[in-house]
Amino acid sequence: MRDETRRKIDKAVKISLIIAGILLIANDIYWRLHGASTRTGADNNSPAQQVNRAAELNQQAGAAVKSAAGAVERAEQRAESAAAANQSAQAGVNDCKKLVDELRQDNRRAKHFIDELIRGTQTGAAQDAAH
Repeated sequence: MRDETRRKIDKAVKISLIIAGILLIANDIYWRLHGASTRTGADNNSPAQQVNRAAELNQQAGAAVKSAAGAVERAEQRAESAAAANQSAQAGVNDCKKLVDELRQDNRRAKHFIDELIRGTQTGAAQDAAH
């Protein structure tokens, strides 16, 4: 289960990095097309300002990717600690099973001793009645 969890987390990281890359490319394309189509307006930002804004957005996207990678790493650590807790719990279950088996054996022995005592008492009472 630990390897399976690790594979799922690796897959999620790869997918998130691919999505972040696609968003960065789309952002770049948008700013290139938007910047080229609006240069004729009087109230538009200069191309240098648009480039700076695109760079800022790219930095924000990069920070978001780093944050997501950190979240994935924390999730992986939690998954590992959960796997360790699961193993510990399984060991406890195994110990309990052993104790239950031992109690069943002890109960069988006690029942056997009680049956012998009852037979002995009945045999003794029958002999006393015969005398």
